[in-house]
Amino acid sequence: MNHRPRLLTLLAILVLVCAGPGPLQAQLSSEIVDGLVRDTYTTIRDDALRPPDLLTLLHHTALAAQQGLISSGVAEPPPLPVLTGQEAQDLTFAAAYVQAAVAAVPIGGDRVLAGVLRAMVRTVTDPQGAIYGPLELTQYHRDLHGEHSGIGVQVDVVKGRIVITDVTATGPAGRAGVQIGDTVVEAGGRAVVGSTPDQIVERLRGAPGTTVTVAIRRADGTVVRLSLARDASRENPTRWKMLAPRFGYLRLLEFPKGASTDIDRALTGLKSAGAVALLLDLRKNGGGLFDEGIAVASAFLPDGIVAMEEHRGTLTPLDVLPNVRRFSGPVVVLVSGFTASAAEIVAGALQDNGVPLVGEKTFGKGTIQTIYTLRGGWGLRLTTSSYYTRRGRAIDGRGLQPDVRIPLDEDLIQSPQDVQLQEATAVLQARLASSPRVRP
Repeated sequence: MNHRPRLLTLLAILVLVCAGPGPLQAQLSSEIVDGLVRDTYTTIRDDALRPPDLLTLLHHTALAAQQGLISSGVAEPPPLPVLTGQEAQDLTFAAAYVQAAVAAVPIGGDRVLAGVLRAMVRTVTDPQGAIYGPLELTQYHRDLHGEHSGIGVQVDVVKGRIVITDVTATGPAGRAGVQIGDTVVEAGGRAVVGSTPDQIVERLRGAPGTTVTVAIRRADGTVVRLSLARDASRENPTRWKMLAPRFGYLRLLEFPKGASTDIDRALTGLKSAGAVALLLDLRKNGGGLFDEGIAVASAFLPDGIVAMEEHRGTLTPLDVLPNVRRFSGPVVVLVSGFTASAAEIVAGALQDNGVPLVGEKTFGKGTIQTIYTLRGGWGLRLTTSSYYTRRGRAIDGRGLQPDVRIPLDEDLIQSPQDVQLQEATAVLQARLASSPRVRP
């Protein structure tokens, strides 16, 4: 075997490394760069739902580093390493080439590295795969924990008014004395008349440190105007209330960490208020944590499995969780075109158990992503498995078809023109009328 081309390549790499580190090298040491390349490679090899050809993966790793050099102004980057088919040796060659490329760029070595890692993920043909820099990973984890940059409140429509239904004690609103039960009069300098809860929440959210004005009316009629600096804080993802005697309404906006606990508290409140039948609203719920989806679905299923998880041809049943407080009365689920991921796990499990879905066909995201924390604070998101409903239906790319299809502009959710909510209420009334006697 001719080793000369590889020796020349390695000599060129050594010249680049010895040229001296740029100002970013305190953050991107050769050890961190080497570790990031190796960790990303082994994670893709071992955990990706459908791993790529490994030689192709390593070739694109080095090629992306070479392209990064060219885009950074290096006119004649060293030739690519010649891969031999010996995995350990080829990985060393590719990682060394990336180290050299990052070290050779005085400003922007992090961009070169990010381009390499993203090229590695692209070889998996994974639409949900992603690489996060340290700041991006921090923000992503905040999102998974339900943290949003806003004022830390939840709102809902109560008797035609926009009312504060939950306040995060440590958030900007909580620190300013906003209380549950306060009525929102203005948000962002505009009256809330005619606005939906979703629209008000969007007005209250914004970049950290920016300010938003809000006017609230207390129970005694006093109007208080506040200027609040937005901050990242966890927001309760649930909205719940009684629509009528015996009829509860529960909306879940996302599946962050702790969503199942929030649902449990909401169900406890609804049962205490006399709810024996429930509308579960998952419209515009884009998902979140898979485990939270299993836990939430378990609150509405008597036994059996919630879903089935598939990894490289192996199916694993995911059982209904024990010791979960369950709602046993009639349920109807509202869904929309942006009901996705963990929300589809719940909707699909309940539909397979005889619960009707009302609304529009769901998004169709039936894969599960795992977040890996890598060296230097970087992160990797990789599709590692897919799931099927408890009866074995595939969701990915297909979605769930509603039992009662009612089109609706999503801007009208929870507005007086919410015909999906009206139809779901009628379906729930019929189910309650035909059910055996139920108790809260």
